[in-house]
Amino acid sequence: MNRYQKINNLTGFILFLIAGFTYWLTMEPTVSFWDCGEFITAADKLQVGHQPGAPLFLMIGKLFSLLAMGNTAKVAYWINFSSVVFSAATVMFLYWTITLIASKLYKQEKTTIDMLTVIATGVVGALAFTFSDTFWFSAVESEVYSLSILFTAIVFWAVFKWEHKMDDRWLVFIAFIVGLSIGVHLLSLLAIPAIVMVYYFRKTAKVTPIGILKAIGIAGLIWVTVQFVIIQYTVLFAAKFDLFFVNTLGFGFGYGALLFIMLLVATISYAIYYSAKHRKYHLNLSMICLAFVLFGFSSYFLIIIRADAKTSLNLSNPDNPFGLYAYLGRTNYGETPLLYGQTFDAKQIDAKDTYTRYRKGKEKYETAGKAFKVEYDKNILFPRTYSTRPDHISFYKQWLNLGDNESPTFAKNLEFFSSYQMGFMYWRYFLWNFSGRQNDNQGQGSHTEGNWITGIKSLDAVRLGNQDKLPASIIDNEGYNRFYGLPLILGIAGLIFLYRRNRNDTLVITTLFLFTGLAIIVYLNQDPRQVRERDYAYVGSFYAFAIFIGFSVFAIKEWLSRLNASKLSLITAALIGLLAGPAIMGVQGWRDHDRSGKTTALDWAKNYLNSCAKNAILFVTADNDTFPLWYAQEVEGFRTDIRVVNIQYLSDDAYINQMKKALHQSAPLPITMPEQKYVNGTRDFIHYFDYGFTDSVELKDLMAVITSDNKEDKLQLNDGSFENFLPTRKFKLTVDADQVVRTNTVSVKDKAKITDQMEWTYDKNGVVKSDLALLDILANNNWERPVYFETNVSEDTYIGLDKYLYLEGYAFRLLPFNTAPNDKRDKMEKTNSDVMYNNLMQKFDLRGFKTAKYLDPESRRVVRGTWEITNSLTDNLITEGKNAKATSLLVKSMKDIPMTNYSIDDTVNRFRTIQNLYRLDDIKNANTLTASTINYIDQEMNYIISLDPAQYLHHGREIQLSLSILNELEKLTAEKRQTSLNQQIREQYKRLESKFIS
Repeated sequence: MNRYQKINNLTGFILFLIAGFTYWLTMEPTVSFWDCGEFITAADKLQVGHQPGAPLFLMIGKLFSLLAMGNTAKVAYWINFSSVVFSAATVMFLYWTITLIASKLYKQEKTTIDMLTVIATGVVGALAFTFSDTFWFSAVESEVYSLSILFTAIVFWAVFKWEHKMDDRWLVFIAFIVGLSIGVHLLSLLAIPAIVMVYYFRKTAKVTPIGILKAIGIAGLIWVTVQFVIIQYTVLFAAKFDLFFVNTLGFGFGYGALLFIMLLVATISYAIYYSAKHRKYHLNLSMICLAFVLFGFSSYFLIIIRADAKTSLNLSNPDNPFGLYAYLGRTNYGETPLLYGQTFDAKQIDAKDTYTRYRKGKEKYETAGKAFKVEYDKNILFPRTYSTRPDHISFYKQWLNLGDNESPTFAKNLEFFSSYQMGFMYWRYFLWNFSGRQNDNQGQGSHTEGNWITGIKSLDAVRLGNQDKLPASIIDNEGYNRFYGLPLILGIAGLIFLYRRNRNDTLVITTLFLFTGLAIIVYLNQDPRQVRERDYAYVGSFYAFAIFIGFSVFAIKEWLSRLNASKLSLITAALIGLLAGPAIMGVQGWRDHDRSGKTTALDWAKNYLNSCAKNAILFVTADNDTFPLWYAQEVEGFRTDIRVVNIQYLSDDAYINQMKKALHQSAPLPITMPEQKYVNGTRDFIHYFDYGFTDSVELKDLMAVITSDNKEDKLQLNDGSFENFLPTRKFKLTVDADQVVRTNTVSVKDKAKITDQMEWTYDKNGVVKSDLALLDILANNNWERPVYFETNVSEDTYIGLDKYLYLEGYAFRLLPFNTAPNDKRDKMEKTNSDVMYNNLMQKFDLRGFKTAKYLDPESRRVVRGTWEITNSLTDNLITEGKNAKATSLLVKSMKDIPMTNYSIDDTVNRFRTIQNLYRLDDIKNANTLTASTINYIDQEMNYIISLDPAQYLHHGREIQLSLSILNELEKLTAEKRQTSLNQQIREQYKRLESKFIS
């Protein structure tokens, strides 16, 4: 090993330590929001998470969890730390990749200056990626993306090592890493085209455009082979073998699949033997590579083994080959048209069978219905506006300026692809990383949420309006990162330089950039109004661009050398590269990436569980209202008496079966339906047909009818078949008041409030399987277990039970109280006050809001929700004459919960707090909060006023809400005779009214 190699290796390890230390300092110490709670839960006990799984990530996560030494509160910390290690290693391999490419620019032995130039190039590029927004975000939490990009980095580094040494063992190593990466995420597969390009350039004497296209075609063939043939069809063939052996030959489950695996191993082994014996080198190499891809892919045995063990978390229950095939194919996520398909206004005209679904029965595989391909009356090439969700349709029309009855043409689809899918859902993310970011708010197309910026006000004003009077929602946001476009300029300079000096490697890097960025956009075909920002999906392309940033050192050094500054050119180039790239990215990005001390997701989960009475059933939906709760229960063993039921997963028979079993301290749920009543393919959807009932129907009687197998209880269809149907949407549940009191659902003193029967209208046109299970629970629970619903869901989740839902914390409790006809309160305003007060005062821990260095958008959502429920309870306590309790609650809330206005929406909660303070005669605090609120509104409105009048339309909601809040505050302060404050509000309102109303 020569001197350069020693220094190069040492520098790589130093960068590993720098990146690792950075990520460790900013790492979240416990569970965070989104998928992290599920991943940690699944890794800790090697369980089965959502499709398509990440078995290798789980196994590695399990190893890191052992460092907790039995302290369950530290499991999340150590699995988070695994991402720190993976990410730091990615930076190290990126550095070595850049130096490998840079070294090729010197045809002879490198001088000291040459050596230092190569090293500086690698350092600048690697550190730029270290502090890039998207990569940094995933580096400090338990997500698959950190390990996934590490595999991509290793693969990309290895192909240049192969090019350098021309030893085909590197290709075998690459195949193994690609196989392993399948067990984490499929991002590494998108490096295949770049690998093939390196191979083509190295093996071809004369590079031609036709040759490049052929190479890309071969790369596509290899990708399809791995993505579909190896990952999915291998499992499908095993399933077909198993079907034949079980259903035809009478063997037990698994024998046919095992035989297929043995035949596959034997076939590959013989092919390797044959190719070696007959000296068929390329056949031998391809078979060995295939074997190593399969070795890596074998991590998926974990999924089927643990599913068969029936772990607590066992989503989709892929305990057989058919189940695993569906699991890998992400069948729960539906299909998205890619090259040809429908538009949002297309009508369904037919549905054709595509294949038969199978499920594992008692002794044989059973038919679980057919998979259908829906045909539409209106189809176009390259469909981009296909979603039929009402909010998506309105978004398409607004974004594309379509009339009410106007259909999107092919040109309009291309416009949506270029402006929204590429522009908004890719280039916006790209420029976050290398130009600057407006704030961390979820972007939906407005001028003030989540846009990219440069920080140069005159440039940003062209797209976003006047930047001279930016509001607090932007300049006080931790995500207000201004890079002034400097990293972007460095990357472009590096790209131009490398293209002039080494076109082949530039094309290789560009191929990686395109296939891990824009190609994903084409493949995913995302619909609008995503629930979260999706920049993490394109981190591979940001990795590629960081390589170009590194080569800006060469570009700057070359330019400075022309000015006769050869001696200082390297030092100056390195300093410019470091300061204009990694330094500014690190300094600006630190605030919104520093998650040290942040425990808001865990605190929220525990507070949510503590909102529920003992042995409760808690119905939830969505990731952030489920995964942190699973983590708290499964990993830390917190409140395991509560059964958390995700309504979306109740559509799967395996999940319903889980609910019918005891789990930890939670008894089985009162689901009385036998499995054959709801097995997949049976009663997936029960249509509503009005049978003419005028009175409400008892829920138990209704359940008996819609789950009946008798023809008399079914509706005959046109084809002569019979199908269960929903005969009415008027439901009734008779209530035994003594039983309600006996089970402590309602206290004795409130017995008079109990209604004789609960009546409500089911507000859907049919019963999906998840609602079928929910209704079964309600019909047979008999108030033995408290029933709760989460608060942050769509209205149809409550199946019409709104008037019987009362807040007891973060969750609604189902209570059979009489509802006064004139009670028009929203369910968020109704509280079971004494119970809720005890929960908030004695059981809630809100300290995490203050210990966190940074509150991300989800944490701020929790802050907003906490203020909403606190204000509702305070208001009701005052109305009930419990002023002492109301005062204590407000004192605690104002001490523990942040009162920052993150957006105009927060002023609604501020107004309600002010209102309650005035009602309690706490004039001083009410006035202080009023002053800060009107100052905030003034700043926000001054910004809007500074915009062009045409841009007011983008802020109509904020204007209307602000005027409404000011109007109400004016009334309050007048009522409380706060003359000076009242005069200030009146003047402010008058000024804004004259500006906007006119």
